[in-house]
Parts: sequence; structure tokens; C-alpha cells
Amino acid sequence: MRFFVIFGLLIGLACATYAQDTPPAPDYSETIARLEQLVQAATAAAEQAEKQTEWAFNLLGLFEAIGVFITVGGVLAAFFGITQIVGARRELLRTNEELKAQAAQMRADIETEIRRREEELNALRTRLETFTAEFAAQTKEHTSRALIANSLVPLGERQYRASDYDGALNIYTRALELDPNNPTIHQRLGYVYTQKSDLERAKYHYEQAIKLERDFAPALAGLGFVTRRIAEKLLPGIEQDRMYNEAERLLLNALQITPKLVDDDGESWWGVLGGLYRRREQLEQAINAYERATRVTPQSSYGYGNLALLYRKKNQREKMLKMYERVEKIAEEEARRQQGNFWGYADLIVSRYALGKAQLADEILPIAIDIAPVDAPYMLSGLRDTLQDLTSLLEEDKLPPIQLAIATLERVLEERQKLLDARAKA
Repeated sequence: MRFFVIFGLLIGLACATYAQDTPPAPDYSETIARLEQLVQAATAAAEQAEKQTEWAFNLLGLFEAIGVFITVGGVLAAFFGITQIVGARRELLRTNEELKAQAAQMRADIETEIRRREEELNALRTRLETFTAEFAAQTKEHTSRALIANSLVPLGERQYRASDYDGALNIYTRALELDPNNPTIHQRLGYVYTQKSDLERAKYHYEQAIKLERDFAPALAGLGFVTRRIAEKLLPGIEQDRMYNEAERLLLNALQITPKLVDDDGESWWGVLGGLYRRREQLEQAINAYERATRVTPQSSYGYGNLALLYRKKNQREKMLKMYERVEKIAEEEARRQQGNFWGYADLIVSRYALGKAQLADEILPIAIDIAPVDAPYMLSGLRDTLQDLTSLLEEDKLPPIQLAIATLERVLEERQKLLDARAKA
């Protein structure tokens, strides 16, 4: 009897185990634990089978029912697990198909984007090649025009030194047409217009040069000179003082950048600054500026001649005369070396009148008048102004020939102004 009981239990356990081994199945851990308890109870009951036969048979029937229940439960659990596996497989297949479709769409989108990018890149490459070719052509053209413009500058300088100011302007203007962003050409135009006393045009070209090159010292100095010239035409007052201050600032900036800066006539710009101080009666500052001018251009009589005037204003007559002796020697050499050097002749005339050599001065006055261009009245007016300053410093016996020379210069200036007016109307 015990054998059959145990055999029945083993069959039930085998069925339960088979049901549990079928994946995937629900968790029957509690049922198994309960079954183990029943097996233990059955074993104990079998040992007492002899005494409780009827109870054992009932218990055996109970175990058979439980075995059948467990077997059926295992089958149902296996069926449920298989159903879940099949459903999961179907879901996996569906998801796989969707992923494949999405991947195919993404691949198609990427290929489309690549083609679009390639088309854009090809178009950009084409535009770049076209731009490069155009830029190279423009650069070549600009370089060619700039080279021609630069080659014209020396020709303009030659015309200027020949006192052909209109010819110089024509050449510089043509050079500017070829190279409109060349600050040097603007500066040269400004300088020639200054000599012609066309101060507004001179101011414009100097300002354009500074816009193109902010620290272009020749243009800064030239604009300072033009500003000083404009201020000289104003009545004494706040506006004149403001203009003088602006001229001083520009000249100092230029000389700070290039302390040995000289103008297109080879004169130191320190002399222009000295002239500004002299007009403002700042004698010590004027003397310092002119002394610096003589150190920059010791071969020029310009600075020495102005120093002589300043020494006389400070009642240093002997020092003035010694300086004029020096001016005469230097200016005579300048006039001999450069026949068209107006300023050399001008300083020679002033020094000889100051030294009492009126006859020698009278002889070269017509030469200076002939050298000075008709369209550059500033030259003769500058000589006249210097002689007027000299009359306030010399003895009475030296004044008549100087006053006669001043009258001659004023007459020539009036005649030339009428001629210029007639040209302007024509």
C-alpha cells in the first residue's frame, strides 16, 4: 500500500514538474510548497496505514484529485505561456517590420539630403570659381590701374617743381581717377591746392587722405597748415582761436608721428608750427619750433630767416643781424643751386634788405616775382607780409627801399588777381 501511495505521489510530482518546465509558466511556488506539506503528511499517514486504512484510501483519492488538478493547471499554464510567446513573437515581427520600414525611410531621406547637399555644394563651387575668376580679374585690373597711378605721381611732382600747378593738378587728378583710394595722391592734390590758395579743395583732399589712412603724417600736417591759413583770414575772436588750436593739434600730431617730416618743397613742418606761434605772439614757442626746423633742414634758410625776425622782436638786434648774415649765405646757395626756388630768393631778398644791401635786394626782386606762379598768390603775399614785419623792426634809413618793394608786390598781386578773375569767368 505504501508503494502505491508513494508511486502516486511521484506521478503527481512528475506531472507538476512537467507543467512547471513548460516555458513560460506562471509562478506556482506557493502550490509547490503546499504540495510538499501534503507529501510529508501523506508519508506520515502511510506509516499508520495499517491502523487507518479507510483514512488512507480517502487521502489517496484526495492526492489523485490534486494530481489531476495540478496536471491540468500545468497544461493550462503551458498553453498560456505558449500563447504569450506566440503573441510576443508576432509583436516582435511587427516591430521588426516597422523598424525596417523606418530605416528604409531614413535611408531614403538621408540619400535625398545628400543629393541636395551635393547640388548645393556644386552650385557653391561654381559660384566660388566664378567669383575667384572675377576677383582675380578685378584684382589684376586694380593692380594695373594702381601701378599706372603711381607712375603718374612723379610726373605730377615734376610739373609742380616747374611751377606748373595746373599741369600738376591734371596729372594728380588722372592718377586719382585710376586709384581713388590712394591717400598719397589725395595729399599731393591737397598740397598743390594749398599753394594755389584754394583752401577748401585742399582741405577736402587732406581730409580724404586722413580717412584712408588715419595716421598719415603728411596729410595731418597739410590739413594743419590749411586750417592755420583759414584762421588767418578770420577776425580775432573765439572762432579764430578755435581754428588756431585745431591747426596746432594737427601739426603736433603729425610731428609726433614723424618729427623730421618735411613738405613737398623740402621744408620742415616745424616751420609752419613756428609761424602759427608767431602769429599768436607766443615767441618762445615760435623760436623753439623754428630752431627744430633748422635742425631738420640745416641747408634751408627758411627757419633761420624766421628766427632772425623773432630775435629782433625780442630786442636782440645783434643776434638778428648775425642770423641774417647766415640766411644770406644759405639763401644765395639755394638760389644758385635751384634757379626756380622761389623761397630761396625770397629769403635772400629779406636778408639783404635787413642787412642794408637794398640794391642787391632790388636786383633779385623781379626774379622772385617771375618765379612765383600766377596761380599761386600765396608766395608773393608771403614775401610781402615778411617785409612788412621787417619794417617794424629796422631803422628808419633802411625802410624806404623795403616800402617800395612792398608796393611793387602789392601791385603785382592786384594785377594777377584780375587775371585770375578773368580766367575764372572765361
